[in-house]
Amino acid sequence: MAREKTMKPPHRPSELLDTLKRLGVRLAVAVPDGWLSEILVRIEQEPSMSLIRATHEEEALAISCGAQLGGMRTVLIIQNVGLLTMGAGMVSLAQRYQFPLLILASYRGTPEDATYYHIPKGRVTEPVLRGLSLPYALAESTRPIGHQIEQAATYAEEASSPFVLLLGRGDIKW
Repeated sequence: MAREKTMKPPHRPSELLDTLKRLGVRLAVAVPDGWLSEILVRIEQEPSMSLIRATHEEEALAISCGAQLGGMRTVLIIQNVGLLTMGAGMVSLAQRYQFPLLILASYRGTPEDATYYHIPKGRVTEPVLRGLSLPYALAESTRPIGHQIEQAATYAEEASSPFVLLLGRGDIKW
């Protein structure tokens, strides 16, 4: 009797990075976070991409919008708390001028990450996104992450709107 080969699921952070390269993302703008640290190092090492580490989320948003005006395909990589702090910039810049931004956000403060100081952020993330009329989706751990990123990027492009994909630890932590 032949032994069946068990397929090892793809490494989600590697799949995420490969998808960004396949989509032609040339610039990643990020505000560092513990879950994001290694993927940011990998982006920095990727010859086809550049990484700008911003000091604040509204600064990262402005850089991303400016790069898009210059014709560069970008991704904004932040923690969910950054979505809470950049509300004014999101509404008065990105949404008003219809920037098709792909935003990948680590979703801290969920049951997966019950660190006490992240819990309040996790509780309000989705209500704030709905309040800002900012389209978003939760990454599903049972589906390939690459396909979900492609869908998020397509939505942003087709809708001429920012789109947030909220990522769990397994999606981004190397």
